[in-house]
Amino acid sequence: MASDRKIAANRRNSRRSSGPRTVAGKLTVSRTGIAAEVDRLATAIGGENADAAQREQALIIAESELTLLRVRAVRTSIFEQMLVATGAADTQEPSAQLLRRRHAGVIGRPPLEQLRRLERYGRRAFSKRQAAIRKLVDVQHCTIGSCIDKTNYF
Repeated sequence: MASDRKIAANRRNSRRSSGPRTVAGKLTVSRTGIAAEVDRLATAIGGENADAAQREQALIIAESELTLLRVRAVRTSIFEQMLVATGAADTQEPSAQLLRRRHAGVIGRPPLEQLRRLERYGRRAFSKRQAAIRKLVDVQHCTIGSCIDKTNYF
C-alpha cells in the first residue's frame, strides 16, 4: 500500500502532467493517434509482408479512407446544423462534432458553401483512394510473377 506522502506526490505530479494544454500540443497528440490508426489500417490492407510499393499504396488507401470517414462526419454535422437552425431537429443539444466545428469557426460560412467545399474535398480523397487501389492490385499482380509490360502491346 502506498503511503499518504507518496499518494500526495502522485496527485501533485498528475496535476502538472495532465497532457497538452495548448491548441498546437493537442493537435500534435491527435495526429499521433491518427498516424497510428493509418498504420494499422494500412497493415490490414497491404498485409504484414507487404513490400515497399504495396505498403505505399496501402498507406494512401488508408489515409484516403480515413479522410472520407471524416468528410461523412462533417457532412452529417452540416446537415445537423441546418436542422438546428431551422428548428426541425428533435434534439435540443448539438452533437460534439457540431460543437467542435462551432469552436473552430467553420460554421460562419453558409451551409451550401460548406457542402460544396466538402464535396470537392471528398471527391479528391475518393479518386486518390481508387487510384491507389488500382496501383496496389497492379503491384500485387507484378509480385506474383504475371506482370506484363502493357506498353509493349500498343
